[in-house]
Amino acid sequence: MLKGGIMKDIYEVFDYIYKEIKNKKQAHKPIIIGINGIDTSGKTEFTNSLDTYLKKQKEKVQIIHIDDFHNPKNIRYSGKDEIENYFYKSFNIKGLVNELLIPIKKKNYLHKKIRSLNLETDKYDLEKVFSIDKNTLVILEGVFIFRKEIEPYLDYKIFIHIPFDECKKRVLKRDVPKYGEEILKKYDLKYIPTQKYYLKEYPTEKYSDIIIDNTDFNNPKVIFKELKNL
Repeated sequence: MLKGGIMKDIYEVFDYIYKEIKNKKQAHKPIIIGINGIDTSGKTEFTNSLDTYLKKQKEKVQIIHIDDFHNPKNIRYSGKDEIENYFYKSFNIKGLVNELLIPIKKKNYLHKKIRSLNLETDKYDLEKVFSIDKNTLVILEGVFIFRKEIEPYLDYKIFIHIPFDECKKRVLKRDVPKYGEEILKKYDLKYIPTQKYYLKEYPTEKYSDIIIDNTDFNNPKVIFKELKNL
């Protein structure tokens, strides 16, 4: 097993992950890879880069985003507690499990169209198509996906780590120009407290097969057993 430390580049990380996936994948069955991390950790960018890498290896890849299963506003903001709203009401977890994860595991095949919520219109006017067969490497990406309702369906689990102070720095750079200073309050009162709640309930080192310290995009650190100072 590799030891934690700075690898030469992200492709060395992908090489290692690819070997792990190939070792875990059963013949004639798709494998589901979970990519988790707190807000602004770089999950989506990491997922897209891994997708590109895997396709260069001639693999078939299907990405599923937890954001494809957002609940409408009347559900997402129905409670008074911010943590409850974000963790328990943001996503249609039952829909994700029943429409995609269970069929993938039971049938080893899936071709399905779903209606996805458009956050700008708050209407289900987006269409997503998922096509999976026995050779597919399925990547499920998003927040809170190591929770008990989803984790049993994940065959290989990747956690993208950044400290919370780095999260705030990225919010200043990425989100404040778009949403204004008010977004900082949302992180202080909603996003960060909920992530801390989640990490307490589902400790990263217990649920992850590999932990990527993504504090520096250009120099990822790979950790396997312990992650301190979250």
